[in-house]
Amino acid sequence: MDRTMYGKIVPGTLHPYQCTLKCGTLPGCTMEKLKKYPKIPIYIVEYHNDVLPFIYRAIGSKHFPLENSTLVHFDSHPDMLISRTMKADVVFNKELLFEELSIENWIMPAVYGGHFKDLIWIKPPWALQMSEGKKCFKIGAEKNSGLLKVDSMENYFLTDCLYAPEEDLLDAKNVNLDVITLGKEIDDFDDISKILQNTLKTNYILDIDLDFFSTSNPFKALYKEVDMYEKLKEIYKFVWPEIKTPAKIVEATKRRETQLKELENYFQSLQKTNELPETNNPSDIYLKVQKLSEELKETFGNDKVDFDIVHDAGCTCDDTELPHHVSDKDDLETMIGAFEKFLNLLSFPPTLITMSRSSIDDYTPEEDVEFIQERILKILNEKFQCDQPVLKYLEDCEDQ
Repeated sequence: MDRTMYGKIVPGTLHPYQCTLKCGTLPGCTMEKLKKYPKIPIYIVEYHNDVLPFIYRAIGSKHFPLENSTLVHFDSHPDMLISRTMKADVVFNKELLFEELSIENWIMPAVYGGHFKDLIWIKPPWALQMSEGKKCFKIGAEKNSGLLKVDSMENYFLTDCLYAPEEDLLDAKNVNLDVITLGKEIDDFDDISKILQNTLKTNYILDIDLDFFSTSNPFKALYKEVDMYEKLKEIYKFVWPEIKTPAKIVEATKRRETQLKELENYFQSLQKTNELPETNNPSDIYLKVQKLSEELKETFGNDKVDFDIVHDAGCTCDDTELPHHVSDKDDLETMIGAFEKFLNLLSFPPTLITMSRSSIDDYTPEEDVEFIQERILKILNEKFQCDQPVLKYLEDCEDQ
């Protein structure tokens, strides 16, 4: 699709994928019958956000609905954050959108774009970023800033300063999120089946991150000689109000924004100049960052520390850290078996399948990724009529 095919939706006008006539028969009209793939396409990428262009391509070619569809998301991570600097309007410029997305924040912009309304996050037992259950909230453009925000009080969103009260959200979209744990000692497949029956529509996307089956937290091993990750937990710690009311959360969010901005400034200064900015009145955070930076430079040398990555690591430290569970052979068989049983609950196949390896950045252990991918592809081909997978990750490697 070219740069002009995906523009902003203005109330009272048509979406770029919709026709401009009132016949109800041209591509994009609500009465249109979607095209069918002869076989289910499978797209395999390295970085998870790279699946989104394939999803948009399916929408543009009229193989997948424009609006209100379902994403079934297997992953050790929710991937539902939003860039703290993302203006809502960026969602409707696909070229700018794809440039701004990262592995942790590619789903919610597609929700705000109207493409997904129902999300099913299937997580392993070691993923604790959100509790199980049904969660209904809204996503929209914050009135004053134009930034993309949600009205959910889940700590997962709060720690990244993504909260705004519903009354402050413009063009708000409803989000229905089901969080399901799979791979427990006893999985409740009856309950899972009921959720699927109530949620799945005729067209849905089955999305699989291979780190669902085995995952590491790569930041744990970063500069471990100075115990960096544990020290970052203390530096980036933030205590949220025990009683969560909109007013208290708004106030706390402002304090959290100040904290993160302060830390960002410190580590940017260290990255650019190898020194902290001068101050006559150092804060407690300043002193902790100063101590850590001195330990890092003393241990690894002034030019050997990437302080941008140190800050990225710190931003993952909140009330629940990134999951870390490198599966042994028995664990892998348990998780793969649970995945296969889940597929047997599906009454109809997905429209397309997307898959992320997540191995270059060490979320899926390198020693496991080929084995897991081979097994999962075998199961998918036994269950569905799948096309030959598009190995985008290999194309990307050849282009580098």
